[in-house]
Amino acid sequence: MSDLGRINTNVAALRAYLHLSQVNDKILKAAERLSTGSVVNRASDDPARYGVKRVFERTIATKYRFNENIERGVDWLQTNDSQLAGIVDMLLEMNDLASQAKAGGVTSAERVAIQLQLNSLRAEIVSVLQSGVSAMLYSGFTLGNLSNVSLTGSTVPSAATLSIEASDIDVTGSPSSSTVTAKINTTISNVTSALNRFVREEQQIAAWIYRLEFEKDMTDTELANLEASLSTIADADIAREQVDLTKYQIIQQTAMAMLTQANMAPAALLSLFG
Repeated sequence: MSDLGRINTNVAALRAYLHLSQVNDKILKAAERLSTGSVVNRASDDPARYGVKRVFERTIATKYRFNENIERGVDWLQTNDSQLAGIVDMLLEMNDLASQAKAGGVTSAERVAIQLQLNSLRAEIVSVLQSGVSAMLYSGFTLGNLSNVSLTGSTVPSAATLSIEASDIDVTGSPSSSTVTAKINTTISNVTSALNRFVREEQQIAAWIYRLEFEKDMTDTELANLEASLSTIADADIAREQVDLTKYQIIQQTAMAMLTQANMAPAALLSLFG
């Protein structure tokens, strides 16, 4: 008996419906890929590719976090470097003032004025050291691939350790006194020593920043390569998906037409009862 002779079970209509259901699923999948831009939206789409995609996403996220930490670390180092640069500027001015005090034509009164300026600058340096410079620079820190690095010493240097206490910076006294000349020379020596230290520390911070920025550039390159690989694995070819969607929509329309005809075919048997 042919399929046409069966009224209770319309086999042709069932087959048309099956194909219609299948093409509807393909339309939904193509539409999803077009809306998300990805061919792997859930594990069931492609288990192997989905797993690889997740590994790449985790790696990329880790690299981005690494770069963000480096950027924050560089900002922190630059902030501290600006504080040390301010100290260097003040020490340069102190050195210039002490050198002025050494000049033969400078009077005792002028040296008293110079001393007041030196005391003011020294007090400001102490203030910056106490509140503006991070102790981590000296106690040690880890940032990027910089592992437990620090500047010389375990704590932020003080006026005493730098030999710029009030007793170490003294240019007052009689212009003709050899004792005063010796004190001025000691002052210049102490200021120069502190100046050299902070210049070296600025150079060290600059070297750290250079290294961290190089690490970030390398990570940026690696990120570009990782994202290109992820795109190859997971990104949808929009042009192809649009072509497939159009094709499936046409097939859907023809399947609907065939389903309609298959449903109407058994009615032809009614003519046998005429």
